[in-house]
Amino acid sequence: MSVKEFADRINVERTTVYNIFKQESMNFERLKKISEVLNYDFISEEQERKGQQTPPPKQTVFIAVEIDADTLNEINLPDNFIRLVKDKK
Repeated sequence: MSVKEFADRINVERTTVYNIFKQESMNFERLKKISEVLNYDFISEEQERKGQQTPPPKQTVFIAVEIDADTLNEINLPDNFIRLVKDKK
């Protein structure tokens, strides 16, 4: 895409595009418009770069391990957990 076409698509003058390239920051609306025109999510990229990305939701993982009753009694697990495991057998 030419600079002229890019400028037209983000509704600025061609010289403004060159000034955008020199800037260290820009307002959110302009970045949003540029992201739309170029079909690239600069906003998420910038959030990642700054470490502001929302962490992914926590997930619960279950692991099944076969243990004999004597070993189960030796493991330092809460009583209610051991009781649940014994009830399942």
